[in-house]
Parts: sequence; C-alpha cells; structure tokens
Amino acid sequence: MAKRILLIASSFEEVPSIASKGVDTRLSIKLTDLSHYPLGLGYVYSYLEAAGHEVRSLWMNNHPFEVCLKSTIETINRFKPAIIGLQIMTANRTSSYRLIEYIHQHYPDIQLVIGGIHATVMYKQLVLKYPFIIVVTGEGELTFAELAEKLPGANAQWDDIKGIAFYRDNGVVSTQPRELIEDLDALPFPKHEAFFDPQRTYGCIVTSRGCPFSCSFCCLEAITRRKVRMRSVANVMAEIEFMIKTFPRMRMLFIHDDTFFLDNKRVIEFCDEVVRRGIKLDFICSGRVKPLSAEMIRKLEQANFKKVLLGLESGDEGVLKACRKGITLDDVVNAFQLFARSSIDVYAFLIVGLPGENETTVANTIKLIKRLQKIKYIYYDNFSTLTVYPGTDVYEMTKRAGVLNDDFWLSDKLTPLYTLENSPEQLLELREILLNHISLDRFFTLPGFKAQVGMLPYIAPYVLRYVLPLKLLRLAVWILRPLLPARLYNKVRSLYRSFFNLADN
Repeated sequence: MAKRILLIASSFEEVPSIASKGVDTRLSIKLTDLSHYPLGLGYVYSYLEAAGHEVRSLWMNNHPFEVCLKSTIETINRFKPAIIGLQIMTANRTSSYRLIEYIHQHYPDIQLVIGGIHATVMYKQLVLKYPFIIVVTGEGELTFAELAEKLPGANAQWDDIKGIAFYRDNGVVSTQPRELIEDLDALPFPKHEAFFDPQRTYGCIVTSRGCPFSCSFCCLEAITRRKVRMRSVANVMAEIEFMIKTFPRMRMLFIHDDTFFLDNKRVIEFCDEVVRRGIKLDFICSGRVKPLSAEMIRKLEQANFKKVLLGLESGDEGVLKACRKGITLDDVVNAFQLFARSSIDVYAFLIVGLPGENETTVANTIKLIKRLQKIKYIYYDNFSTLTVYPGTDVYEMTKRAGVLNDDFWLSDKLTPLYTLENSPEQLLELREILLNHISLDRFFTLPGFKAQVGMLPYIAPYVLRYVLPLKLLRLAVWILRPLLPARLYNKVRSLYRSFFNLADN
C-alpha cells in the first residue's frame, strides 16, 4: 500500500573550529549554489518513489533550526505524511532530536524512522531515548522501502526486516544486518530534482560506495564495512546526461566518491566516455594520493576536471602512520609532481590536532606543504581541526581516557574537538603557526609575510593568474548590478560564483 513519506535533513550545528580571537568558536555555513546536497537522502527518496510511495523532502542542513521547524510544520500540515524519515549525522543530531520530540508530541500518529551514519552507530541509545522510533541501520534504500510496506503495524511484524532496530519488551531489538547493495546500477538515480532550485549550476554525484581503508578519525566503516562497490561507467554516464537534460543551467559536477582514484582504469574509461559523448561540464573530485598514473591525470584533464582534492591531513610521517592513512610523504610529492604537468588545480586536505600532533609535527607539515607549493601552488585560507565523532578510533581513545562517554551524544553540546594531547589553547597556537606559514591570506599580514617571504616566487604567479583577475571580476560584477536586469545579473553572478569556487578555493 502506498504511503506518504516525508524525508528531512535537519539543521547542522555550526562548524567546529578555532578562531584567532577566541577558543572553540564556530564558523557558520551559508547555503549557496555551491552547497553539497544530501545524495543519501536523494537515493532513499527515489527508491521509495519507485516503490510506489508519495515522497517529499526537506533539505534544511544549512538553515537555522527555527526555519527548519517552521518548514517541517508547514509541510506536515500540507502533505500529511504517514511516515517521516530523518537523516541523522553527528552534526545535525541536536536539531533532529528537537524535531523528533516536537513531531511526536504534536503528531503522535506519524511514524518516525531515523537513519544515517550517527543513527547507525548510536542506534541503541537513540531507541532507548525515543522508544517510539525505528532506526534504519546501514544503507537505507531497501530497508526503508521494506519497512514502509509494513507500517503502520505492530513491531512483532518487523523481526524479519533486516537492518532495523526498535524498542520492545523494555529493550532494544536489533534485526540481522542487511547485506550491502552489490549492484548499484539497479538503484534509480537519486532525486536530484529535490535539491535543485532555478539558480543552481552545481550538481553532485557518486559513482561508487565505500572505502577499503580505516583512518582513525573516520566513521565511514560503520556503513560501508570497508567494502567498495562501483557503478558501471555506462550507468554513471546515463545519470550525468539525465542531469544535463533536466538542469540545463548546470555547469559543474562534483564527484563525491570516497575513493574515486582506487581503480585508475575505471577513471580513464569514465574520462574517455565524457569526451566521446561531448559532455561539456567542469568536474571536481576528491581522492587519495595513490594510486595515480600519468595517463589517468592526462585523461582527467581531457575530460575537463578543474580541481582535485587530495586527502593528506598531515605532513608528518609519524602522524600519518598513527591515523592509518596508508600513505607516505613520497606518495604525496609524487602525486603533486604528476599533477604539476596538468592544468588541474590541486588541494590537499589538512587536519590540525591528530593524535601525536605537536609543534614538531606541525613544522614537518609546513615543510611538506611549502615543498608542494613549489611544485604546484595550493591556496589555503583555512583547514580542519580534529573533531571527535562516534564510531571512530579517536572517539574510543577519548572514552578510554574518561573524557567522553556515550551520554555526551544525547546532550545539546557541540561536537567536541580532540583535546587529549593538546588543549584548545594549544590547538589555536598550532593552527596559527600553520596558517602563517602556508595561507595566502596570511601572506599579507606581518607574521605571515615573515613566514612566507621565501615563497614569493611561487605566490606571485598564482596571484597574477587567479587572485587579481578574480578581484577584478568581482568588481565588475558589483558594478553591473544596478545596470543589468535582475535575471541577467543573476546569471552573470552565478557564472562568476562557479568560476570563483573552481579557481580560488
């Protein structure tokens, strides 16, 4: 029987960071045309819809909770869903709890179902706190669809549904785990239409699921079990061509795979198909620094990849080993030497405060980054400070030390920074040292200039190629605002923002 189902991604807390004028402050994220949208929710949406259900969604990650709650109430009153599903990640758990409590109090007949990485890891405590919910653990498409067919109903009917947890007889019942979806091609494309507004020019896609590695700060293993499954290139191309046809304003596509470069031959096949089909999009992707081949990078360039984001995290060998990155400094240098021969911009993610971090390890990171910037300049204005998430080895370390326990995740406190080895004040100091040595923005301050003056021969070409033209372009857009019709101005502004993201992030 078809059901009305509302899917919600609720408000994120502000992003954990450390600011120069205070400790443990938070940086807000604003919703823009370049914001990533929740593909996981999109896949559940399309699968439920294909199963015959009437589905709506609210993507509220980047909105204040007051807006999120108001939109939820309005949608419930208008749509009248029988089931509401909430995607819970650690960063939006608090707002999700508030929605759960409000909906249950004011709409007790609506069945609440939760899923997502945080719900998967912490399902026991969530069921005990909210005995009226059902938790979907792991990948949600098949499980949610099967569950929806049996709702509403007594929980005695749910035992044979794999991959759920619920409350019964004063305890938590957890059914047999559901097998991972092997044939990703069998899934309908995610419901991109739920996230595209008329101004959006930026799309998101995944061509595979899973990562075979187990970094100490990552909780992905709880969902994908270190198993990689890949879609066929033909299936991926069909989705891209569908998006181009459906969203003619789209100019850029971000590939959100956990390990896009894992199979170089497959990436080459992807690029060859992009060229063969005449797909005219700018591509961005993230990946590991190995395995990489010169042939694959040449193909990426031919397929119009504009930017590649590489997972580095630290420039210290000991820190990399401690967090099980599975890469060496030589691997990183080799990756940049390969990309230096292409027009593709490269960015290396950094995390301050990993286990083992101190002034010496930060100095080693500075040394490596400056070496990389001499090979192919990397623009930095900020980077992450290690945040503790449930389901990670880093969290288990904090539990053993008595700093955190599972009860923390039921509080309304912000997701904590890792402070076992460095206080917030020390993390601030390490962050400032690193910023002064590698951030282009800091080059124009006295401490930054002193730390980076030797990099001037590498900074100057970057500024002339990217920063100065972008500043002039920004000025031109500002001047055009009162001169152009609103529709034309918005188009110019959207193109500018897309270009700015590619070249200056």
